[in-house]
Amino acid sequence: MQFIPLKNHVPHVISMGDKVHLQIPAHVHKQIYIEFAKRNRSFHEPWVYVPSDPNYFDQYVRRIKLGGTLGVFVFSNDSNELIGVINLNSIKLDPFSSATLGYYGEQMLSGQGLMKEAINLVLNHAFKNIGLNRVEANIQPKNEASIALVKACGFTYEGFSKKFLKIGNDYKDHERWSYLAEYFKLH
Repeated sequence: MQFIPLKNHVPHVISMGDKVHLQIPAHVHKQIYIEFAKRNRSFHEPWVYVPSDPNYFDQYVRRIKLGGTLGVFVFSNDSNELIGVINLNSIKLDPFSSATLGYYGEQMLSGQGLMKEAINLVLNHAFKNIGLNRVEANIQPKNEASIALVKACGFTYEGFSKKFLKIGNDYKDHERWSYLAEYFKLH
């Protein structure tokens, strides 16, 4: 695995794994992202509501450029197709040195280990390049597939937060899972 620095906000591979590679979202990705969001809408809801609006995409790219959020697109090494999105949100450096993890993937490829590899690449970057101490994932208790994914990546259950995050129109309960840098092993 290697980390490749981003230049001029054009799509470059920033991390390469065995099955997937990661790119920072750029305007050239707009149409494939919109198609991905539309194609996977019923798979992602009710866990996350992913807008397929072109204006949302533009705002998302601007938010990444401003810092505080690291967004990456996950591409298959075999097909070079967009197969997932991972975000490190609310990145805080010292004294917190933490971020929250959000992600969603391609329904047709679910269960093949692609998002597991991608999350591990993001964690590697978060701990080794950004210098974070902690990455947290907050997951609705009935989202069994997402809980299984973070467990497979090595996250530890920490607790339960009532009405933690607004999903759709309602605040939803979430389980809190974390990964600390000192325990990180690239899976």
